[in-house]
Parts: sequence; structure tokens; C-alpha cells
Amino acid sequence: MSDSGLSSQESDYASDIQAVLNELRQMQQTPQLVTSPEELEALEREIRQRTDRLGSFLVGHHMQHALDAAALQAEQERLVRQWPKALKSDGKVQVRVRTAQGYTVPVWVIYYRRKGQRRAGKRSAGVYAGLVVLGIYDRCTPALASEVSLLAAMLGSLHEAQDVLANRGVTLDTKTIRMIAYRYAARARLVQQVEDTAFEDTVAGRRVVISSDGGRLRLRETKRGLQTKKGRGRYTGAWREPKVLLVYVVDAVFALHLLATPRDHPGGPSALYCRWSAVDLETGPALGASIRTRGTAGA
Repeated sequence: MSDSGLSSQESDYASDIQAVLNELRQMQQTPQLVTSPEELEALEREIRQRTDRLGSFLVGHHMQHALDAAALQAEQERLVRQWPKALKSDGKVQVRVRTAQGYTVPVWVIYYRRKGQRRAGKRSAGVYAGLVVLGIYDRCTPALASEVSLLAAMLGSLHEAQDVLANRGVTLDTKTIRMIAYRYAARARLVQQVEDTAFEDTVAGRRVVISSDGGRLRLRETKRGLQTKKGRGRYTGAWREPKVLLVYVVDAVFALHLLATPRDHPGGPSALYCRWSAVDLETGPALGASIRTRGTAGA
């Protein structure tokens, strides 16, 4: 993409932002008379839609400015050098990113693909390194991915999460919500595995409680191969026994103070405790004398 194309993109954002500002200024100068709850609700929705559009354009403008900055381009190159497979630049392409306000905005970003011969009519597998540096996965900003994952985990079903998001102006189908939530959780588990547990203070001389809980569940995992006679995909129903480990201290009145972030491990209790035993609590014998365990009957 040429420099003129980049300047055109920046001017488009400037014109879009100015257009929304003019609409809001017009609403400020000519107040609407509302005489019923329905009219007030409609006015609120109209104002929110325009402010959401303004916020999305501003986010897109800042994202494009960051992607064009020399500092972020240096981070892209460093990420590409550390990539497991050799990559080469395939030029800048336009990608639409969905913001937390529910609107999609276009940005131009370099696409890096694997080196080698390209198959006819198909693009080789690669990565948008600039979006990865900014934490943008599945064409969603980090704020949107976090909110979608939170609602999917907190509410009773994906359909409820879909309704709550729709009321906010974010239109997503349940399949997309599931994909965003699953991949967000996978990245969170990866961060937990890479980072070490660190404590800001010592637990020497304090009453420490280590709690473990969990259960067995059976997951349907897609199985590669031929489909059934009815055209359905095959799957394996392997059992999993995830365990959650929680460490906290109690004071004289047994008030709880969280000491470590709750951790989970799909490998079951043995893998979880082996992982925890590698963490240096820096407490010495005082910890062993004050530990209380519960919830380990199924371990």
C-alpha cells in the first residue's frame, strides 16, 4: 500500500469523526422535547448509537496511528524474528476490527506469511503481527474480547450473553461468542503456565488456608477422520478432572485475605500439587505448621 493510501485512511477517520461531532453538536443546539418514557428511551438510544460510533472511530484512528508508528513496527519485526516458522512480509492489507462499542473499523496492517511456494488461489498461513502486539485476536479489541468472555462465563447460557451484548449494541451470534470465549480462556491459561506465581509479602507467622476443589467432567473433543453414515462428525469423550487451588490467610476474626490468584489445572490434583510444590513460598517450616487443607477428598 502506498503512503497516499495511508493518508487517505487517516483523512477518512478525520472526516468520519467530524461528521459525528457535527451530529452531536446539532442535537445539543436543538434539544428534543420528550413527553413519554418511550420517547426518552428512543432519544437515549439515538445518543448512545452516535457516541458509540464516535468512540469506534477514535479507537480506529488511534490503532492506525499506533500501527504506523516506528516503535510498534520494531515490535512487529522482533515478534516475526522470534516466530517458530520463518515469515516474510506480504504487504499491507485492510482488516476490520470490532471495537467494544460494537462497530467495526478498518485498519491497514502488514500481513506476514510463511516463506515458500504459495498454492494457487490460496494464501499461505501467516499472522498479523501488528494486531498481535496490540492484543487483538479474532478481529476483536482486547476490551471487547474480555467483556464477551466475562459474560459467557457469568451468565447462564450463550444466548443470554448474546442478548446482553445486543442490548449494548454489540451484535454477535452464539458461535462467535463461544469462539471468542474459548480462545480467550486458552490464552489466559497459557499466561498462567508461563508466568511464575509471585507473592508480595511473606506468610511467616500467619494462618494460611490452602483450599482445593473441583470435579470430573466429560468433554466432547472433535475427532479427525471420516464422518458417520448420517454425516455427523466423530468425537472422543475423554474425562477431565480440573482442580482449582486457592491460597488465602485469615486474621484474628477469621476475615479472609486473598493471597494468591486462583489457579486451575486440567491435569487433575497430582499435576496441580506438583506445580504448586515448585513455587517458593519463602516461609520455611512456619507454613507447614499452619496449613489447613480442605476439598481434597476426591484427590
